[in-house]
Amino acid sequence: MNTLSTYNWKKFREYTVDRIRNSTVDWEPYWHVVMEDTLHPELFALVGRQWPEFNRIDYYKNPDGFNQNRKYTPLETRKDLPFWQDYYKNIIDHPDIIDAVYSLESLENNCSGTTSSLWEDYRGYGVKNHYDGYTISVAWQSYVYCDGGERWGTSINDEHGNEIKRFPFRPNLSWLMRVDANSWHSCDEIECDLRRSIMVRFMCKDRG
Repeated sequence: MNTLSTYNWKKFREYTVDRIRNSTVDWEPYWHVVMEDTLHPELFALVGRQWPEFNRIDYYKNPDGFNQNRKYTPLETRKDLPFWQDYYKNIIDHPDIIDAVYSLESLENNCSGTTSSLWEDYRGYGVKNHYDGYTISVAWQSYVYCDGGERWGTSINDEHGNEIKRFPFRPNLSWLMRVDANSWHSCDEIECDLRRSIMVRFMCKDRG
């Protein structure tokens, strides 16, 4: 597919910036945001068409000792995936997007940069109750596809692993979570064959 025009990326980015800036922070049980229709419909269709075949590209798996039913590939270093490099530069790592995220209630812009990966999860993937590493300021996961339906979204919990709510795994829905020692979350072991999402981490300059 031909490279998208600068005009299209600008239109796509402005759409997502507007979605972020008009989101509402939910404080129960801790700081998070849920966004429907995160990406412009044209861009979301492109994401589906441009999703790489993981059996034909270099990918990573979780370290030994972690669930092995996930493959992932970072976006910022994949020069062999030009669409995804453009996506990273225009939708994830662009100053307008970063500023929009940190315009949300009770966030201080301490972002030192971003990282992002495409995630593909398979039957048997799951992760127990945990909170993310202290070097992450805000996490942002965008749901792309799940053949098992809404039930396989991320659960947000108390420290004992009791689920308080679950984000429905709907295409083009995303959630943001401020990372701290209270942001406990998990994913039940999935009983579907394929789940795809885009994971973004806004790294924190004053935590390491």
